[in-house]
Amino acid sequence: MSMKQIRLNQVGYEPKAGKRAVVCGATETSYMVRNRSTGEVVLEGTLEGPFENVSAGEQNYVADMSSVTIPGEYVICVGEAEANFTVGEHIYEKLYYQSLRFFYLQRCGCRLPEELAGDYAHEVCHDTPARVFGSDVTMDVKGGWHDAGDYGRYVVPAAVTVAALLLAYDKNRKAMGIRLDIPESGGAMPDLLNEVKYELDWMLRMQDPATGKVYHKVTCASFPDFVMPEFETEELILSPPSVTAGATFAACMAMCAPYYENYNEGFSKTMLQAAQKAYAAIKEMQLPGGFLNPEGIVTGEYGDANDRDERYWAAAALYKATGRREYRDDFEALAEEQLMHGYGWADVGTFGNLAFLSCEHPKNEELAGRIRASIIELADHYLANVQADSYAVGVDTYHWGSNYYCAQVGNHLYDAYELTGEEKYRAAAEEQLHYLLGKNPNGYCYVSGFGTVRPEHPHHRPSGAAGRAMPGMLAGGPCEWLADPDAAAHCTGNPPAKCYIDLLGSYSTNEVTIYWNAAMLYLMAEITE
Repeated sequence: MSMKQIRLNQVGYEPKAGKRAVVCGATETSYMVRNRSTGEVVLEGTLEGPFENVSAGEQNYVADMSSVTIPGEYVICVGEAEANFTVGEHIYEKLYYQSLRFFYLQRCGCRLPEELAGDYAHEVCHDTPARVFGSDVTMDVKGGWHDAGDYGRYVVPAAVTVAALLLAYDKNRKAMGIRLDIPESGGAMPDLLNEVKYELDWMLRMQDPATGKVYHKVTCASFPDFVMPEFETEELILSPPSVTAGATFAACMAMCAPYYENYNEGFSKTMLQAAQKAYAAIKEMQLPGGFLNPEGIVTGEYGDANDRDERYWAAAALYKATGRREYRDDFEALAEEQLMHGYGWADVGTFGNLAFLSCEHPKNEELAGRIRASIIELADHYLANVQADSYAVGVDTYHWGSNYYCAQVGNHLYDAYELTGEEKYRAAAEEQLHYLLGKNPNGYCYVSGFGTVRPEHPHHRPSGAAGRAMPGMLAGGPCEWLADPDAAAHCTGNPPAKCYIDLLGSYSTNEVTIYWNAAMLYLMAEITE
């Protein structure tokens, strides 16, 4: 049995955290934990198991090390196999910093100087006016964050990213409010709000000033090679407006406005006005089905045939922001048809639920009770998954962005913890972070620059161009679809949880995105001190 067959959180644990390691293929039934500095044995125990893990194709045992609470460096030993781990009071400080700095390094439309960006410095990029598809009209849509491993900018995932970051800020202002060493650092406004404002400024430019409609995305017609962003110089094209873009834009702007009232009242008012204008526009739009790429454009589609959950979130967010009855009526009508959930870009219902439940304006308390009950019911579904899996992961399937959905599972579980106070939900949410940071069948800490085994070749153009993985990025993780040639070549025949390959070309398992990072940060903010 090798070191890689003891799987645990490779970044480390806070003292009070649960600490359970998964042992694969054990021939021993006992384990011990030693202090690496002194050699002192601090824990001895018997492995739990065996457990058959079908999704990983493994037989697993589990070692519970939760009683190790004194900060220090430790090693768990099972027979001849060993794995190191750390316990510390501020164990995630560097992870917070790098994962938040990722957003600055994804900035578009400006120069990133070497003194702030290091290997990922670049000149001004994508600053030319974009042409509205099918016309000769151009618009200035400079700014925002590059969405993922490519250089496109997309409104729907942008809105979800901003929402998750601000919810994380609410949960843990100490961790999320750190200095990020960005050009705006040192001012009155927290760095996170400055960084988010950079994205919001771009989103405002994506709204048609005459109609209030919101363009779905701005990209070139196709993806570039693995070059720095200033070398993507093809024509920028604004894809047509969509209901999903307009609704998530409205929801995001309404949600964000209060955060900026004390720092920039004018900006706050601009966002709320833009939100109301976008909401009015989507009520006039009659677009059958979801967004589809226009002819000749092959960049990320973010198509979504169901816009009800986006409108659900928008109505709730605007009611919370304004108290206007029309928004409450719209939300309650949609909720009476079907309660909706989700923290993903395609399923955003939970953002609407949280807005409605936290609203200080009058609301239908019977409906609020049903929403709370449905949140707990969903968490119970994920809790059952966690309890049935030796790695304690709660996802239903391993599809594209499975690590993103793992973080979302943690968010849903934590929602139930906040409603009930039951520790089982918080502990299960915590396990999702441990999974992302190394306690998984592939033995990877899925965040670049962290852990002992981590992504070195992410599908990320600045990293590819620099020849070094930008630190602090969450990789997409196992995808049983085998949706790219590298995944198909290297993972065919693998069990679902092991359909991951650390190769530059594997966009279905090894790409990064702004909203995956935001979901992980939201989970971290909930369960860390």
